[in-house]
Amino acid sequence: MGLKALRRCALLATAAVTATVASPTAAKADGQYCGRPHWVMGAIQAKYDEIGGPGSPLGCPQSGEQTTPNGRGKFTTFDGGSIYWTADTGAHPVWGTIGQKWGSLGWEGGKLGFPKSDEFTNPDGAGKRQEYEGGTIYWHPSRSNGAHPVWGEIGKKWAASGWENGPYGYPVTDEAPSTSPEHGFGQNFEHGPIGWAPNESTNPQWQQAKSKHLDGGANPGDRAESATLLPKGPDRGIVLVRGFIANTTSFYDQIGEHRSFSTNPEAGAKGTIAWDTATGRVGVYVEHSCFQWVHCWDAKPLVRTPHAKVITDSNDLEQNEYWVEPYGNGGARIDVSLVNGFSDSGYPELSNFGRINATIWLTPHKYVPGGPIIQNTATFDVKTTKDKFPSWEFLRYPALKATSDAPEVHWLGRVGQTEIGDLKGAQHTCERFGEGTDASMNCT
Repeated sequence: MGLKALRRCALLATAAVTATVASPTAAKADGQYCGRPHWVMGAIQAKYDEIGGPGSPLGCPQSGEQTTPNGRGKFTTFDGGSIYWTADTGAHPVWGTIGQKWGSLGWEGGKLGFPKSDEFTNPDGAGKRQEYEGGTIYWHPSRSNGAHPVWGEIGKKWAASGWENGPYGYPVTDEAPSTSPEHGFGQNFEHGPIGWAPNESTNPQWQQAKSKHLDGGANPGDRAESATLLPKGPDRGIVLVRGFIANTTSFYDQIGEHRSFSTNPEAGAKGTIAWDTATGRVGVYVEHSCFQWVHCWDAKPLVRTPHAKVITDSNDLEQNEYWVEPYGNGGARIDVSLVNGFSDSGYPELSNFGRINATIWLTPHKYVPGGPIIQNTATFDVKTTKDKFPSWEFLRYPALKATSDAPEVHWLGRVGQTEIGDLKGAQHTCERFGEGTDASMNCT
């Protein structure tokens, strides 16, 4: 049997074996075990005895000590795996699903190199990991979709977020190259992707969105506040949710934001909610109201209250209400009930429009095992139940750009307005899943 086949057979024998590490015992002289003719020697024998010898997941030896093809180390194969040794890393057993993944990546001749540790049980009590010279392989019986290596710059980002106990969770795929070397690499984790590119830089539109809606104060006549209202999560950038009166008629242009749909992070809107998905910080911005560009009234007070979930059209409630809470696994629910400053105008045709009511659900677009090779898990699926007036737009600004020409903003969805009288009419529900060339939402 060839060297590669011998190692493969040893690993396949324990694809489902979990390690049980015994207390160390003193090494004995080179020896034979289980009545077999193979000699187990030196540091490899010491490790074999330490983990329980033939009673360990390794079972009995299948070979004597051999030199690895690259000449750096030694190994001995057993019924349930192998033990590898180098002068730099010491002796460590490799077995089971993690061992199979290591073998599929080229054994010690691959990017991972030699094992640097035995297999560990993770703090969650169920997952396993093993460290190698070039990275670490992780496995969990239900969360990781098999065993996957984590290394390099993506590994550093994942480590900085808290490893498998952080917002990303376990890796669910191996690292994969993007469409070209300058676009770097990406890897999917349970709750979102991590990417890296050699020339990645801060997205200027992400910075604009952050400065206006999360870090800055309100302009004269406007209202703004921000706070950490959601848990830290995978960094999918900043999401903007905006309701605005579009210039679809001359009258709406006189009372609205004098625009159509826009990706400008500073574009005007009656109400804007910004969510930094990495930090959980949420900013809410409500603009003052103007008629014919010259007659303006300050925005009403801004109040965070669960009452925002109540659909009401009474202008007697002289405040802008909002509520933000976690939704599902890593998403957010946003409720708003906004009132125009026109209620103080004294103009009957302006003062009784009704309130802007909307509920928005943002759900992370999940990785589907066995699905398409390319899956955009950085985006969100959007659903909203809202008044048919005004217009709404949903945008995502990644924190980093892989290259100078990479997109700075992605549409999550948009839906136009009907007539202003519909502020007091029946609501409708609109949805859009993922990102694509058409940002329009399907409404019923």
